Amino acid sequence: MGNRPSGRLPEGAYAAALAALPPLGPGGLRTLLADAAAEEAWAAVVGGHPDDRECAWRSAAARIEVSDLWARHRAERVGVLVRGRSGYPEALVEDPEAPAVLFHRGDPVALARHPRVTLVGTRSATRYGLGIAAQLGSELAAAGVAVVSGLALGIDGAAHEGALAGWAASRPGGGPPVGVVAGGLDDPYPRRHARLWERVAEEGVLLSEAPLGARAVPRWRFPRRNRVLAALGEVVVVVECHVTGGSLLTARAAERRGTSVGAVPGSVRSPASAGTNDLLADGCFVVRDTADVLVALELARAAVVPVRPVVARRSRDHGPKAAGRRATPLRAEDGDPPTLSASDRRVLEMLGWEPRPLEELLAATGWSVGETAAALERLAAAGLADGEGGWWVRR
Repeated sequence: MGNRPSGRLPEGAYAAALAALPPLGPGGLRTLLADAAAEEAWAAVVGGHPDDRECAWRSAAARIEVSDLWARHRAERVGVLVRGRSGYPEALVEDPEAPAVLFHRGDPVALARHPRVTLVGTRSATRYGLGIAAQLGSELAAAGVAVVSGLALGIDGAAHEGALAGWAASRPGGGPPVGVVAGGLDDPYPRRHARLWERVAEEGVLLSEAPLGARAVPRWRFPRRNRVLAALGEVVVVVECHVTGGSLLTARAAERRGTSVGAVPGSVRSPASAGTNDLLADGCFVVRDTADVLVALELARAAVVPVRPVVARRSRDHGPKAAGRRATPLRAEDGDPPTLSASDRRVLEMLGWEPRPLEELLAATGWSVGETAAALERLAAAGLADGEGGWWVRR
């Protein structure tokens, strides 16, 4: 029988064959592989699975030569990852909607070695949005963060162009790009991003749950892709989006997973910022620049794996006296307790008698959020500092 290969094939070959069965669908595939290894599941389908009441799975399987399909994957340099098996992204293992099978080009190890931020946005982006996406992508990659996006036109493409530039400029310490696409990895969509696909695969990794030959055109493939984007990001940032669209689906999917969502504010007159402004009104954190994203990422990771600090943010006015604000030097006559550690004393020296935001202290110390926040809490406990709403001041 053509669907019964004579030679021993890897589990990925059978998983790819199962994913290529049109009548099965993602839910059916997840159910099959939850109870059996891919080779056993394939044998059950070929032999007539009890859930295949109309024999649609069996009929489709009869038209697939597993060894030929596997040879095609090898020729296309496409690997197959099965949930619960070695190499499958740890970030997705416990996700309630995790793909049972993932196809990849490039090195999926990038997902485990680097913090991850998902950047998404509208296809019909403004020049403002494209510039912000490229800047965030570049600076995050330079800080050692893997930028995850969907490789679509507009914001996604700009984010990945920026990430590739930041990665190239900061090797070996930068973060590689991660692309999650809706169709098969042998069919770049949109076509004008074919070279961008190649570059992401060469420098990082491309992921899809769609089998080879699957077109990205069906509308249901994009919402399914969006929930993978949400699940992979430790923080999700929407750069620019309208009041409806896939970016908001990604944000809502992230919120359901307890993932922190940020948005870039835009003009109230710009339709392309209407969705992001709504997210901010709903309580998402404000993204003014890369420092805001890195703070959110450090908080999300609880300082388990620190990221490299971004270049200090250009000074912003937070009031009429902000421009001339300087930390007041610690003086011996202040009567500071002699038990202060060197790190606590350093933070105290940076505090002024007017409130100073946490992000400025992070940039000044070069420490992680966890280290800086711990020093501030110790100073507060000692009666030397007060903090409220992310702003700190000497007492």
